[in-house]
Amino acid sequence: MKKSLIALAVTGAFAAPAFAQNSVTLYGIIDAGITYTNNSGGHSLWQAQSGVLQGSRWGMKGVEDLGGGTKAIFQLENGFNVFNGRLAQGGREFGRQAYVGLTNDSLGTLTLGRQYDSLVDMVQPTTFNGQWGALFSHPSDIDNSDNGFRVNNTVKYVSPTLSGLKAEAMYAFGGVAGAFGQSSTVAGGLSYTNGPLYLGGAYFFAKNPSTQFDDGNFVTNAPTVGSSNGHGAFGYVGKPGSMQTIGFGGSYALGAALFGASFTNVRFDNANQGALPGGSGDHVWFNNYELWGQYSFTPATTLGLGYTFTNGKDAFSGVKPKYHQVNLMADYRLSKRTDVYVMGVYQHASGGSAKADIYDGLTGSESSTSNQVAARVGIRHKF
Repeated sequence: MKKSLIALAVTGAFAAPAFAQNSVTLYGIIDAGITYTNNSGGHSLWQAQSGVLQGSRWGMKGVEDLGGGTKAIFQLENGFNVFNGRLAQGGREFGRQAYVGLTNDSLGTLTLGRQYDSLVDMVQPTTFNGQWGALFSHPSDIDNSDNGFRVNNTVKYVSPTLSGLKAEAMYAFGGVAGAFGQSSTVAGGLSYTNGPLYLGGAYFFAKNPSTQFDDGNFVTNAPTVGSSNGHGAFGYVGKPGSMQTIGFGGSYALGAALFGASFTNVRFDNANQGALPGGSGDHVWFNNYELWGQYSFTPATTLGLGYTFTNGKDAFSGVKPKYHQVNLMADYRLSKRTDVYVMGVYQHASGGSAKADIYDGLTGSESSTSNQVAARVGIRHKF
């Protein structure tokens, strides 16, 4: 056995120079903390939760130089719960990302696999949750700006950056025989970077999203769709026929400060299909308006504040819910790879007996009232 290991080591040593232009990187994040919700279904709730500031993960990514400025690339990324060791993203082994492709500095990047959509790539960096995690999402991550789901079966193209501009387009195959477009997704976006300024915009359209994105937030509230007794943002969406999202935003760095603003509009057509009589032709839409800022008082200490206003309409019931949400964040870096943090969220809901629901699942369930408060203390380590 020892002789075999020595022979393998010697062979690897002689082979290594032939692969000098190639690399494989192993990496990961572990985020763990305690989350408190003052009203989850009428009761206070304490939870030990993994992956709120950033999803707990480990992954590997690699590059192979093919010559002529072209490289082969791949990335496999696993999500997991640090408190019980279970797989995340619906139990997928590489549920966060799994793709392979080619990249060229002059021609751009083409990848195939399970990937983030254009809204996540282009608009998420302009949101507070894009900076500091899922608890600060637009109510229940209604627009997927916090990547509550990824897209399977995708072909994605990202252009090279020219004068600060970058474009992206993607298509996800539905894989249904005889119905090419069924359960498919189309998305595209643009971004512009000029020194401290970043601007991004994107379009996203998916057919049968609750079927495509079974690790998302669509089916949990389906029995209460359209009810008049009040529910959180996703409570108005059962198994929609389609989901369309348009979003744009920007951020600007000014010394130790960073400011951002974003807007998203998400529409679910046939939102009540199969849930309520006569509901198959109705739609639900939401607008999310967000402003936020953060300031690093020292190289180790950053404080952040954000505000989100969400309004919408359920065409079936005529209900027009509104959500006001205030987000607070404090982060202290113990080292380059380890930080501790405290975060807090307050949400107030109004309109049509709407009830507060910061993030169904993260905060347990919707509040029994129009107000909900969540707070979390945690630690994150990157490796």
